[in-house]
Amino acid sequence: MGARLDEHRPIFIGFKMDGTLRRMLRSLTGTDQRYVSREDPSFLMISRLGEDEYVGKRIDDRLTTDRVDDVRRNVRSILQRLCPEFRVPEHFEILSCGPDDVVDPVEDPEN
Repeated sequence: MGARLDEHRPIFIGFKMDGTLRRMLRSLTGTDQRYVSREDPSFLMISRLGEDEYVGKRIDDRLTTDRVDDVRRNVRSILQRLCPEFRVPEHFEILSCGPDDVVDPVEDPEN
C-alpha cells in the first residue's frame, strides 16, 4: 500500500535552533530583520515542532531533489550573512508543515 500524497501541503527545510542562534536572530535590528520573515517565504522562517524551534525555509511548491540542495545553500548563505560566527550544520531536516507552524522570530512565543 502506498503513501497518500498531498501536493498542497508545504514542506520545511531547516534545522533545530540552539539557544545561541535563537538569541542572535531575535537581536537582529534594522534591515537585517527582513531576512527572517513570517510572510515572505523567500527569506528564513522560524517554525515549531513540539517545544523545539527550527530555522529554515518553507516551500509551498513541488520540489525536486536538486532544488533541496539549492534551498539548503540559500539558508546557509543567509545565516552566514546574519550570524557569521555561528556554525551552520551541514545536514538539514525536511518536515511537512501543519497549519500553525510559523512562529514570529522577533517576539518570544512564550510571552
